[in-house]
Amino acid sequence: MIKEVVIPKVIIEIFNSLVDISNVELVGLLLGSIRYGSIYVEEIVIGENIDYSPISFRLDPHAIITTYDLAKTLNLDIVALIHSHPAPPYPSPKDLTGMRLWPIPWVIVDSITREVRVWVLEEGLVEVKLLIT
Repeated sequence: MIKEVVIPKVIIEIFNSLVDISNVELVGLLLGSIRYGSIYVEEIVIGENIDYSPISFRLDPHAIITTYDLAKTLNLDIVALIHSHPAPPYPSPKDLTGMRLWPIPWVIVDSITREVRVWVLEEGLVEVKLLIT
């Protein structure tokens, strides 16, 4: 069970700066490590949203493969998915379906207020403690 997700402030700032110039939901993968139940994020990789939609996303499969290759090269793991919502940072019904397929933490950023929350789907939907350092 994941106790917390630790994300450097600069990674959130990079993501938000890209949200500012994007017309679609922004999506990416977070690379890092898991130690003692805590996730430590070290890198962000933004992928193409092939839905090209402001209210949904599908991450380009090629981006997933290249991110796995990069993680291996950096001796890191894909530890979370990050994406923006033009609404409060709660998983949508489509997100819940994706969370069943990708059982890693989902970091959701409200593209209007910039509120950030982290969610996992275990026996139910659970919010995970977020530390921005």
